[in-house]
Amino acid sequence: MKKLLKKSIVVLLSLVMTIGLVSCGSSDKGKDSASADNPKTLKVYTWWDITKFEHLQKMKEDFESKNPDIKLEFITVSGDSYADTMITKLAGGETPDVMMLAMDQVPRYAKKDMIMPLDDLANQEYKDSLYQVVKDALTVDGKMYAAGRDVTPKVMYINTKMFKDAGVEIPSDTWTMDEFVEKAKQLTKGSGADAQWGYFWKNFTDQTYAHIAAFGGKLYSEDGKSSVLSTDENTKKAVQFMYDLTNTYKVCPTNAQATQFGDNEYSAFMANKVAMQIGSLSTVSTLDTNKTEYTVLPIPSVNGVSKSSSFVNTWVIPKGAENPELSWRVVEFLSGKDGQQIALDMKFGLPASNKVDTTNFVSENDYNKYFVDALETAVPYQVNINGSEFQNMFVKECESLWAGAITPDEFEQRVDEQGKEILSKE
Repeated sequence: MKKLLKKSIVVLLSLVMTIGLVSCGSSDKGKDSASADNPKTLKVYTWWDITKFEHLQKMKEDFESKNPDIKLEFITVSGDSYADTMITKLAGGETPDVMMLAMDQVPRYAKKDMIMPLDDLANQEYKDSLYQVVKDALTVDGKMYAAGRDVTPKVMYINTKMFKDAGVEIPSDTWTMDEFVEKAKQLTKGSGADAQWGYFWKNFTDQTYAHIAAFGGKLYSEDGKSSVLSTDENTKKAVQFMYDLTNTYKVCPTNAQATQFGDNEYSAFMANKVAMQIGSLSTVSTLDTNKTEYTVLPIPSVNGVSKSSSFVNTWVIPKGAENPELSWRVVEFLSGKDGQQIALDMKFGLPASNKVDTTNFVSENDYNKYFVDALETAVPYQVNINGSEFQNMFVKECESLWAGAITPDEFEQRVDEQGKEILSKE
């Protein structure tokens, strides 16, 4: 009897365990099936309309194919002040899973604790794949708060028709800033309707900063509480150089002279009235549409070093996102090898990741290699939590400097005096 009872208990336990295992297996399978059949929808806020950008459509398609448990819904936030609009939305509890953000807004959002640091989400392989300019651009107070959407290092555009017509030889890719000045002088001639100029840059802070970066200078102090135009020797050299271009050598048109050819910042270049102008990869489509004859060179070297500056647009995860791990899977794809390869192949930006294959891009022409080279030499455009107000002041003072109304020393002192008040604000 005891043996029979013991045997019955063993059989019963075996049945219970078997049923349990089957149940568990069925439960897991059901969970996986539900995950694939009913994917989680994540909202991605951007200032772009996905219906107008094929590379975003391709990114969405490829991501969802590789991540069947997630669907992406791209939502366009229209208007002139995307960054301010998003702060209002986030403060009101409207929190997307991922959002696009300009590099100059990252410190502001980070200081307001509105975006998450990504250090714990990104693995070391991902971090190691980033170009140094991208790492520097995305870091605030030692933490990585954003991932790269695309990178836009500056290069020099050369109007080959103007060089040819003037009988001026196009410089080599090892040209110096002194050679640049000589070429600009040779290509500046004529008056009135026949006037042409060797060089032009629009009075935008990022374009002016490209000259400062070329000389190894900077705008702000290490703590960001003041500007350093009157104290940083390299910055002072850059300011003097820009003053000389406009006032001593007179190789640049005024803004009024340049805009008579159109509202686009490259209108004078496209009209064959300006021979050289700083630009980025996106400039290519503008010039190609106009059928402008051009080539590209690195920024001229100073003391043997060619240094570019770069803006980096970004993807961020808002603080309070429902599932940061899922959000990171999206950000990692968009900013990593797969997403960045799409962006490069479809000509929507240079990659943030050095894992992207640039072979085909470089082989397309003689100058694409200079865009890729610039990823290694570029420094990020300097940003500041009070940068918007500072830039408005800086642009106005630049107008006075280019016009010769003030000297370089006066310009530097005026910017630093006003900058101290603006930049010290909490």
